[in-house]
Amino acid sequence: MIYGYVIASLFIICFIFFELKRRYMMAFYLKAFSSFSFLLIFMLGIVNRGHAVSLFDLFIFMGLLLGMIGDLVLALRTLRPEKEDKDIILKGMIAFSLGHIFYLIALRELFPLSLFSYGFGILMMGLIIIMSKVMKLQMGKVQIPSYLYALLIFVMIGSTISNYINFGDQHPGYIIMMIGAILFGLSDLILAPIYFQGMNQKKMIASNLITYYLAQILIASSILFF
Repeated sequence: MIYGYVIASLFIICFIFFELKRRYMMAFYLKAFSSFSFLLIFMLGIVNRGHAVSLFDLFIFMGLLLGMIGDLVLALRTLRPEKEDKDIILKGMIAFSLGHIFYLIALRELFPLSLFSYGFGILMMGLIIIMSKVMKLQMGKVQIPSYLYALLIFVMIGSTISNYINFGDQHPGYIIMMIGAILFGLSDLILAPIYFQGMNQKKMIASNLITYYLAQILIASSILFF
């Protein structure tokens, strides 16, 4: 596992460096390796854990795989004409949405989704709708899909919080999954003004990428405890 974390860290650091330098073709290839690294950590975790692969594991794997696909789709934004921007964002959002559905199915393998999960998702989607209006985000054709995506990811986050509150004292997998999910949501909140308000300062981009990769690595690592 240590080797997996070291490899992931090296690829992610190099990717962020070239992304901030706006050397997008090199960044694209490094992003592919960076995104594969959380799949590598997952597979190493399965080997180190030492017992049979479960449905929970398979669903987490599918979530991570779709995250990698979403990463590569969104990376095309800097390599394609600006007129394709919203279409690329929509395709990436679809990949990530499917990934979150698999994460939710995986969590459902542990315990039924609670009313808190749905309530938290609806509340956060409402707040995001209000903030998008206040901030005057230029979302265009992806406005409604973005709100539905927000609902999906925050139901997932709500589920991890609920599981941690109810069962977190049993083993550390619950808190690792919860922190990963929260960081995932935070990375998307940072990404919104980058995509829809032109706030593409280096500190914003770096914050988005660091929180995202930490999120996926933690989610991948959580399978060690389930």
